[in-house]
Amino acid sequence: MSLQTPPPTPAPAPSDPIVVRATGSSEFLAMVPHLAGFRPRDSLVLVPFAGKRTAGAMRIDLPGADTDPARLPELAAAFIGALTRVRAADRVAIVVYTDDPYRDDHDRIARAAFVEALVRCAEAATYTIVDALCVASDGWGCYVEPDGPYAGRPLEEIRPEDLDWPSDADHPLLEDQSAGCELPASDLAERERVAREVAAMTLRLDDLTLPAVFEDVVTREQELPPRSLALLTLALDRPAIRDIALSQWCGGLREGQEIQRFNLAWAAGEVSDFAGPLRLAGEGDRPDPARLRRALEIVKRVAAAAPRARRAGPLAAAAWLSWALGRSTHAAHFVDLAREIDPDHGLSDIIATMLANAYLPAWIYERAAAGPAPRNRADRRRAARARR
Repeated sequence: MSLQTPPPTPAPAPSDPIVVRATGSSEFLAMVPHLAGFRPRDSLVLVPFAGKRTAGAMRIDLPGADTDPARLPELAAAFIGALTRVRAADRVAIVVYTDDPYRDDHDRIARAAFVEALVRCAEAATYTIVDALCVASDGWGCYVEPDGPYAGRPLEEIRPEDLDWPSDADHPLLEDQSAGCELPASDLAERERVAREVAAMTLRLDDLTLPAVFEDVVTREQELPPRSLALLTLALDRPAIRDIALSQWCGGLREGQEIQRFNLAWAAGEVSDFAGPLRLAGEGDRPDPARLRRALEIVKRVAAAAPRARRAGPLAAAAWLSWALGRSTHAAHFVDLAREIDPDHGLSDIIATMLANAYLPAWIYERAAAGPAPRNRADRRRAARARR
């Protein structure tokens, strides 16, 4: 995608179907942050549906208010094009989150021209429009019926916190799409201990205990001691070893062992094609999101404690794991941090290229269904008008 705009950010979907009935647009809007995992700001959110069930949510930065109107159809086509990768989806709800007032200077709903372009592109791609809604700074409403009963309604009607949604104490609703990028605290004493361990440690690709170590850190909940932090610092700073860890955290212990054998053969000059999925390119079955989230927290912990000269590797690993989870905003943040330390860091460059081209793992688009589309009488009437 050769557009100066961040790529779509599909949010992780629940691992099991969740049936939640939205009886109206305000309740549907209360669902969207739970589908996304955060409260969107200055965003376009596309909620695809496969039949009557949601297939997660895709967040995209809104085009700037000063964007040339002639570019809006191009942007809309690119965003709907990304939506087409969601398998089996045949319907979509469009939600705009903006800090602008609900009505613009021409008494139109904020970003109405952009939404009209999105609706045209979605219908051209044979999607049925479930709804098209705006959540602005001073109210919310519906683009399909701009002067109907859902016109400039109070924001107090949208209450995600009151929704009966299956909760995950380890994965709470974030305040916005940028929340959660912070590295955990690490004091000077810990960083000095880790630096001493790093200086005294040697790590070899042919160490057959490496996959067991990577499995242990991602499956236990105990705090990592300085020696473990140092080992992971070195591992994530060595591409051939880092690839073992990242692939294994996606596919399990056996996959890590296979990657290690392949990398050892490659280092010995035995050039061949890898028979398994290339995890770093986003291939293979959808990984367990909880396992990836645990791995992400680990590498953020490593990045916080690592010596600055060794920190680019863990930061790039955090970027890749964020990308693997569909968190492009977070991935871009960690890429920037890694490049501040090493402007030519290889994995960071690869991730930056994937983000610039809106390339995401195939498994992001193969998510579990999460809940039915709102289908009360008013919603059906607005959807029919949008189709016409």
